[in-house]
This record gives sequence, structure tokens and C-alpha cells, in this order.
Amino acid sequence: MSNDDSCAHYGEYTSGGGFGASETNQQIFNLKKSPTVSVAQLRWKTKAISYWGNVILTSAGLNLDVCATNVTFVPIPCSKPVGHPEYDDRMLQVMRYVAQRKPGIDVRPLLIQSEARDAQHQGNRSEPEGLAATLQLDRAFLQIPLRPTVIVVDDVITRGASFSAAKSVIAGLPGVQAVHGMFLAKTVHPPIEWPDFDDDEDAL
Repeated sequence: MSNDDSCAHYGEYTSGGGFGASETNQQIFNLKKSPTVSVAQLRWKTKAISYWGNVILTSAGLNLDVCATNVTFVPIPCSKPVGHPEYDDRMLQVMRYVAQRKPGIDVRPLLIQSEARDAQHQGNRSEPEGLAATLQLDRAFLQIPLRPTVIVVDDVITRGASFSAAKSVIAGLPGVQAVHGMFLAKTVHPPIEWPDFDDDEDAL
């Protein structure tokens, strides 16, 4: 991310904390459950979709009345293309949940993942340029002009590489004046717990 990027988040996701670290961690874990898990596990994913949809609907920081006229929401696609067994349109489902309950909200799955890659939270993290190279525009969603402000939506922001990639693809499209980022959570790292040193024996 660059200094002029505008991004906001709702909760804090504690890296390495597991699902028990916080309510945010638990709901992010549930949201990210693979489509290939059992039906019983997918029920938790469905509940997480409604949980995060309601977080957005009830947030005081996002004026949905303004959004209903001036904003297009674009979910960032998952790391797998449509048709892959692990393709997961969770962010599209979250935003459609919002749109069904707030008239006028414009949600478009404008971005397409063209090839399978490692998820950013798994393995080596890709740079924005590499991520952008795997994104394509579904121009069927450009037949109606985008609204002046585009808000790119994703689940967790760590370094902002996915947002930067999406912004580079969307910025400059006809009618777009600004591209912002909205995230369900921001990654935070727990503080380092230093051992208690004896002042006499371990002083530097």
C-alpha cells in the first residue's frame, strides 16, 4: 500500500491467535472455511456471512444512504478461479447480504481471478504487481457505468498487496474518481512477551 491509499477496517485479527483469540478471529476463521468442508462446517460459514453482513449494516462509520447513490462495491476474488474446487465467493456473499437489506447498494463481481495461486495467508506473500497480473475484468459488469467511488472489499488486510493490485486494475476505468478499501479485519500481531530478567545477573 502507498501513503495515499484510503482503507478502513472493522475488527482486528490476531495473527497466530487461532479462532479462540477473539470474536473477530472466530468469525474470520468461519468465513474462510473452504467450500469443500462438510455440510455441518458450512453452516458456520453461512452464519459468518450474515455476521459480517450485519457488522457492515450497523456500522456507524459507513453511510449506506450515501453509498446507495455514489458507491460501487467490488469484492476482491479469492485465490482460485471460478470452477476450481476451492473457489470461494465469500466476500461477494457478504456484500449481497448487505445489498438485499439496503436498497440501492451496488455490488459487482467485477474482478476475476484468472489462475489459481496461493492464498496470501498461506505460503509466500505475492507483491501487488504479481497479484494484478492474475486479475481480469469481467466487462459484462461495465455495461452500466461504475459509480464515482469504488470500494474494494476483502476479509483481512495485512500489508495491503491485494488491495493495491485491485486498485491498479480498477483505477482509471470510465467514471471512477476514487478507489477505497474496506476490510472486515486488520491483522495485528500480539506483543512480544519478554522473560523477567534478574537485574543483578542478567543486566546488559
